[in-house]
Amino acid sequence: MVPPGAAQRAAHVAAPAIVIFQANLEAVERAAGAAGITTDLQGGELRLVAAPDELSRLRSVLQDRGEHETAEALGRYLAPERQWKLRTRELPLDRPHVMGILNLTEDSFSGDGVGSNVAAALRRAEELRSAGVAIVDVGAETARADRPALDAADEAAAVAPVVAALTREGHCVSIDTYKPAVAVAALDAGAEAVNDISGLTLGAGAASQAAKAAAGYVLNYSYSVPKRRPDRPPVYADVVAETVDWMSSRVAALRELGIADGRIAVDPGIAFGKSHDEDLQVLRRLGEFRTLGLPILLAHSRKNFIGSISGPPPQDRDLETHVAAALAFEQGARIFRVHDAAGAGRALEIAAAITASAAGAFAPDGESWPWRAGASAAHMTRAASDKAAPPGQRW
Repeated sequence: MVPPGAAQRAAHVAAPAIVIFQANLEAVERAAGAAGITTDLQGGELRLVAAPDELSRLRSVLQDRGEHETAEALGRYLAPERQWKLRTRELPLDRPHVMGILNLTEDSFSGDGVGSNVAAALRRAEELRSAGVAIVDVGAETARADRPALDAADEAAAVAPVVAALTREGHCVSIDTYKPAVAVAALDAGAEAVNDISGLTLGAGAASQAAKAAAGYVLNYSYSVPKRRPDRPPVYADVVAETVDWMSSRVAALRELGIADGRIAVDPGIAFGKSHDEDLQVLRRLGEFRTLGLPILLAHSRKNFIGSISGPPPQDRDLETHVAAALAFEQGARIFRVHDAAGAGRALEIAAAITASAAGAFAPDGESWPWRAGASAAHMTRAASDKAAPPGQRW
């Protein structure tokens, strides 16, 4: 699926999407014809351009003809998840949500780790809460490939007291781990979700623990196992299409484990198994991940693709992080894992207002227009205004 952009949707609620099929082409072509949709067959791909009602009609035809898998795939795009369901809470996906990073490390690539001190972690979490974060992502092992992996027991011992303390203070917590034992320790301490960077490359242990706890789960694209770069760079024919396909197969595996679609968020894995140029291709075409009908989580904060573009060191990349977040929101991302939570929240508030708010949402009210009827340049040269702005001034 290649969804229409925000400008197209604003101009017409039924703006069409481009749909690309790479399997079952003959059956899809016949069904599209029956639904009154023109198709274009080129090589091994069938393409069509259709509005939502036309796609709904195509889905019904496919379903009636026994093409259930293809019909279900269309259905996931047409009726995506509306909330990310965590263990005891839900995050509605009609607005952006900031996931604040809390590193219990001293070797984070961005230099913002607080170590294993529980009091320091609580102070950092309170800063994040003041900045408006929806969820605090706690991790005790850096994803850097040049740093050793922690023993699972040591990592679990580090995160459990912090997660328990945060939960007591009312924070919504996710645990950033790929290790089953660490996931268990954090979930037992009250974590709401498991943020697993492994992408099931090390098996389904952490995902199974999320399933048992009925917790949220983040599926991160990972070309290789955590903390190990491949000997040779990956080669993609189409990095976005292949990543979406990778995601689709693993989402199916998560369903088999008992994790409902509403509990799964997908992270396209910026900096995982891709060059910086390929990271940019993913960001440019992020809307295509809406094919899956699942919440899109973006963990791009301060990463090295930014350094390739503009050059600053990690600790000075927040402005670029927020620009990328705003552009990603327009394409459908809704959860943003960041270091600078306050700045991200401000950027995303503007992005949401421009790209997702309804016409009239920020219109002047009855008291604020026209505020200064009959004002002239002479009035405006006074040192102080002769009239106070009315409540709710929006002009």
